[in-house]
Amino acid sequence: MRAAPGAETVFSPAHSMAIVDLADDAIISVGSDQRIILYNQGAERIFGFSAEQVAGQPLDLLLPERFAHAHRGHVRDFAEGAASARRMGERSEIFARRRDGTEFPAEASISKANVNGAWIFTVILRDVTERKIAEEKIQASLREKEVLLKEIHHRVKNNLQVVSSLLGLQSRVIADPQTRRMFQESQNRIHSMALLHERLYQSENLSEIDYRQYVCELTAHLFRTYGVSASRVDLKISFEETRMNLDAAVPCGLILNELVSNCLKHAFPDGREGEIRIELCKDGGRLASVLVADTGVGLPEDISLWNAKSLGLRLVRILANNMGAAVEVSSRPGTSVKLVFPDTRGAPEGSA
Repeated sequence: MRAAPGAETVFSPAHSMAIVDLADDAIISVGSDQRIILYNQGAERIFGFSAEQVAGQPLDLLLPERFAHAHRGHVRDFAEGAASARRMGERSEIFARRRDGTEFPAEASISKANVNGAWIFTVILRDVTERKIAEEKIQASLREKEVLLKEIHHRVKNNLQVVSSLLGLQSRVIADPQTRRMFQESQNRIHSMALLHERLYQSENLSEIDYRQYVCELTAHLFRTYGVSASRVDLKISFEETRMNLDAAVPCGLILNELVSNCLKHAFPDGREGEIRIELCKDGGRLASVLVADTGVGLPEDISLWNAKSLGLRLVRILANNMGAAVEVSSRPGTSVKLVFPDTRGAPEGSA
């Protein structure tokens, strides 16, 4: 407060107490013996005691019995420390006690001042009961939504597995090898999506998955499907732990499914040995490129990614275009397909 020019402002103890009483929070001062010497109207509203009832009473009157002894020790430690003020409740949540014996959660800070050689401790305390109730309702609602999302991912995964099983049953009665192979490829595509929902169901973060773990499981399934031994074709996955959301993970998973499947089907005929390499590169938190390369026989001269009529390679083109990725293909020796995500095309986000 500023005084008018030429005038002197004098505050009496009554003026100071009137200002303290304006606060909604409880303001309570105690002496070195921890007996109450100041108790504002905010404290009266919160605790239910009048100032006359608590004057000269120990501060324990306003504390749950189980916290009183520890609180006295904290105040003594604070008196001996160098800090003149600090927030209370750094070790655990604070509770206070009303006149009727009910307890309530609180936020508080404590300060100290040396007056005529004696310490005066002042606590500013706020009742946060309503906020805690609101927070608990929000947390309960979030837990319900997490359970619901997990159940959705679990059911989607189960439904996709049912579709995959139906395709498998149907393929068993098909005599034509080429048609049966098409059913198997469709099963693998469905499995790549079902596996993503399974990963999300088991993940602590329901919006992202550990993409490296997903790729390891997907490729292991493909090796089993095509009956390729890991001792004959070596798989190298060279990227660090990466998290990816569902919007980016689904198309990337389908692309990897097609490219790795092509490697296993065509790159190593007649029992040849070789290597498949999968790399994912990031630029900061942004996915920069995905590479699938093999050391196999390479693409036939009359086939390229751009003129291929197979559904798998057409899917790679379509999904890459939808993700805004440029596709770089090289062949002989081996085949290398690289998807490059430019900064301006909205590459999928990921975080290490």
